[in-house]
Amino acid sequence: MKIAKKDKYSVGQLSKASGVRVRTLHFYDQRNLLKAKRDINGYRFYSDYDAALLQQIIIYRQMDMTLDDIANIINADNFDLLSALHKQHELLIQRRENTNDMIKRIEVSIKMAKGEENLDAILKGLPQVKVDEWKSQIKQDENGDAVFKFYGKLPEEDIPNIKDEADEWTRHYMEVTHLPVDESEVQRLIKEAYIIMNRMFYKTMDDFSGVDYDFLKRIIIDGRQESVVVDIYETYQKGLATHYFDAMDFFAENSLKQNEEELMKLQ
Repeated sequence: MKIAKKDKYSVGQLSKASGVRVRTLHFYDQRNLLKAKRDINGYRFYSDYDAALLQQIIIYRQMDMTLDDIANIINADNFDLLSALHKQHELLIQRRENTNDMIKRIEVSIKMAKGEENLDAILKGLPQVKVDEWKSQIKQDENGDAVFKFYGKLPEEDIPNIKDEADEWTRHYMEVTHLPVDESEVQRLIKEAYIIMNRMFYKTMDDFSGVDYDFLKRIIIDGRQESVVVDIYETYQKGLATHYFDAMDFFAENSLKQNEEELMKLQ
């Protein structure tokens, strides 16, 4: 706590300014850690130097140093308060940076744990043994962290609607997998899937402007190669994965490529 400069402080004034209890100040006095002075009337008081020294003691205590160690430092013949404060300032800045790094790592861990929870909710209804197997494979994949962080960014209140929409779309799509991928009903559902995909990215990516042709082509290529993604589709219906990616590829080449600006805004 920063203490405002003042010519002298009574015990009570220094206690209030520093947040250190009067009883603690008396204890520091007894331990020759922070000795109070006396005015001509015999009243205890502290100087600005004492207030600055108390700040140094507070810092040392926050660093879990013992009172004996603190006393040895500040009572040493070569003790320089200004140098000590500069050093502690540097140490505290470094501690703040380390703390900020820890906070960021914890926030990432929270998002990953939240992502796993959201993924569980979205896949609810599929065999749990399969869900556990997929999550295990994702965790072992070099890009697994990114997958969980992606799902972790989805707003919790949106998860029920996301699941309902995905389940409804999948039920309808399973009814058209016997049709060629260029059939109008198939492409209508694929356009819906593209819009759902677009909406998901808008929710989870900063400065996102829409899934363009090149982005969608990468998604299709990666999806075909991702065993977990393929297995999820195949768990719903045999052959669904191949049909879906072929249909999405047709959509990319025959709809999105010519209408990027219009379609990328849909969500």
